Amino acid sequence: MGSQSGQWLAYLPFAIFVLVMLLRFRSLNRARPLRVATLWIFPVLVLALVSFALYGMHPPLKGWLLFAAGIAVGSLLGVQRARMMHLHVEGEGAEARVMMRQSLAALVMILAIFALRRLLFFGVNPASGGHPGANALLVTDAMLGFAAGVICVQRVVLWLRARRLVAEHRSGDAE
Repeated sequence: MGSQSGQWLAYLPFAIFVLVMLLRFRSLNRARPLRVATLWIFPVLVLALVSFALYGMHPPLKGWLLFAAGIAVGSLLGVQRARMMHLHVEGEGAEARVMMRQSLAALVMILAIFALRRLLFFGVNPASGGHPGANALLVTDAMLGFAAGVICVQRVVLWLRARRLVAEHRSGDAE
């Protein structure tokens, strides 16, 4: 009974992900304020968690190389994802604020990344003699770098875009 009652726990992260994605798809066309002043908080938390994980389990040289590759690939996708977000300025003067709306392409990108991650961790067929956990730590090192790259670079690009939009909006008001 213990093993059957615990089987559903393996699907819990997937169920949470599906729920979050459904909520995000539901609010796809709704613009929400982009809190430019707080864009730095989530990247700092992610970098702290990644640093803690790397400190607790020092990767071998191959792990560091995969971590760096993960950062590079994550940074490229972070730039692309930030460019897919729809930003605009609402209001005038002191009431003006940057608004952000998710794009369908950005959400599809997250779904594709999640699917690729699942394939990396569970793509090996145990019947063929491989074991899905054989390189799990190396894949984890790469995914840590990937997450740090996507989140940090996406937030920097969003900040730069928002700053440019506000500057253009203010210069447009001065005319």
